[in-house]
Amino acid sequence: MTRTCHEPVPARIPAPAARVVLIGAPSPLRSAVAQQLSASNGLLACLDTPARLCSPAVTSANGLAGATVVFVTLPRLPGLAARLRYRYRDPALAAGFEQAVTTARHHRAARVVVLSTAFRYDDDDGLTLHPGSPTLEAAETAPAAAAERAARLFTSLGGDSVVLRLGWTIGPEERITRRVLSAARRGWRLIDADPSAWVAMIAETDAARAVRPALTVPPGTYNVTDGYPVTQGMLNARLETALGRPLHSLDELGWGADGILFGPSRRIADRTFGDLTGWQPQAAPAAESLAGLRYLRP
Repeated sequence: MTRTCHEPVPARIPAPAARVVLIGAPSPLRSAVAQQLSASNGLLACLDTPARLCSPAVTSANGLAGATVVFVTLPRLPGLAARLRYRYRDPALAAGFEQAVTTARHHRAARVVVLSTAFRYDDDDGLTLHPGSPTLEAAETAPAAAAERAARLFTSLGGDSVVLRLGWTIGPEERITRRVLSAARRGWRLIDADPSAWVAMIAETDAARAVRPALTVPPGTYNVTDGYPVTQGMLNARLETALGRPLHSLDELGWGADGILFGPSRRIADRTFGDLTGWQPQAAPAAESLAGLRYLRP
C-alpha cells in the first residue's frame, strides 16, 4: 500500500523559493532532506513512491510548472532473501520512475534531482573514480540505477537533471550502518573484502544539505562525499579500537569480496560539486564517527 509521508509541507510557497516535490521511501535520509527543503519553504509535496506523482492533487493547477522533482534512493542490504523479494518488483519500480518523469515533464517540471549512490561504481582499478567511471548493475543498487535512467529520460524530453552519487551515507538509523555495527558489537566483521579497498563515505546530515545546492548547480552527475576516503582495513581498525577486541570474519554472502557494497574498491576524491556550489561537509569525517554511534555498544 502506498503511503504519503508526514514531513511538514508549507501551505504556501514564497515566489523566490525553489518548488520541490520529494519522492522516496520513508527513511532517515528522506526525512533529513525534507527538513532542509521545508526550512527554505520549498517543499510542495513529499511522496512515498514515483507513482504518486501522477495524482491530480499534485499535478493540478500548474502545480509542477517550473518545479524540481527530487528522488531519494537507498542502497539495499545484501542477501538472497532481499534479492528474491525484489526480483519481480524492480521492473515495476523502473516503470514507475519513467512514468513519473514523463508526467513531470508533461506538466512542465524543470528539473529532476536524483540522490543516487557511489555503491553503483565498479572497482577503481587503482585510480580515483569520476562520474564517467564504469558502473555495475545489481539488486542492491537497482533503485538508484532506475532513477538515474529516468533522469536521462527527463533530459531527453527537454528538462535538465542532476545526479548526486553519495558515498556510504552514515547515520544512526541508516540500514547498512546499523547492520555493520550490530555485527561488530557481536565480534563479527561485515566489511570483509580487501583491507586495502577504498570506501567513500558521507555523514547523513551533509548528504541532506547537498540537495538545496543541487537545485541550481549545472546539470550533470556529481560525486558527493566527505572528501576523506578510507580503506576497509582502516574502518575495521577503528571498530576494533572502539570495542577493545579483534573482529572475526563472518564470511556472510554479499558482504565480502563477492559483494556489491564492499567488494570493489571505490576511491573518490572529486570535489567538483563543492567547487561549483560552495557546499562543503560540516560534520566530522564519517569514518571518525562510525565507531562512536550508539549502536556499537549495548
